Amino acid sequence: MKISSILILAAGKGTRLRPYTNNCPKSLLPLGATNVLRNLIMQSQNYFPRVEIFINTSYLAEKIIEEISLFPLKSRPHVIWENKLLGPAVTVMNHCNSTDDNVLVLHGDTFFSDLTYSKLAYSISNKIDEVSLLLCHRKEKQYARSQISQQGGVIKSISETTIDILVKESQLRQDSEKVWSSSGALVVKGKSLLSYKAEIAASLSPSLINYIARTQTLYLEKCADVRISIDSEKSYLSAIQMKQACEELFHRTF
Repeated sequence: MKISSILILAAGKGTRLRPYTNNCPKSLLPLGATNVLRNLIMQSQNYFPRVEIFINTSYLAEKIIEEISLFPLKSRPHVIWENKLLGPAVTVMNHCNSTDDNVLVLHGDTFFSDLTYSKLAYSISNKIDEVSLLLCHRKEKQYARSQISQQGGVIKSISETTIDILVKESQLRQDSEKVWSSSGALVVKGKSLLSYKAEIAASLSPSLINYIARTQTLYLEKCADVRISIDSEKSYLSAIQMKQACEELFHRTF
């Protein structure tokens, strides 16, 4: 299956990560010797070497543009600057409707282990038909921000949930039901959003993902390894630790 471009969503303000994001876009938060966005770009260029990368930005856009300018000209991602924040759904709709081929959409606040990204890239590259798919992982129901309804690997719908951060460990042990939840990577079939009308500031879930599931076949792609949505101090610190562990494993191996 051909991917014409990769769109990394990096325009958000990261309000849940303040004060880390007071003067830094959350996609530029440091991860060891790199940062969240650069890590995604390097993985994308490694596993999709001839695919153009686009970064949308709005909040503290000048800092993301400065980061992008550090890449060599021949491999430099394109910047989509939004003077007024449009919201992920509008950004994805506009970009996907401008190309005939499939687009890989990544949330710019997500950390993927190399195994997770490589498995996703392998699966995409080996698909025979042009399809849409959503990367998903299994998570305890109490802690899942989204829940996927699926049948036979085909997604029927997605719903957003409110996490009760006060759930006690004893309750978690009593009710350990796991559900499928979105992992921050979506492949959108080319020209499949021409009839979709996104509202300003709308997120991908549930509106856009449910539209895709309703109008075409949206496949569930299983997350192979670690992915961390960096939306809190706890998750950010976890991403730092995981990145360090991955680098140490790499150095021990080579």
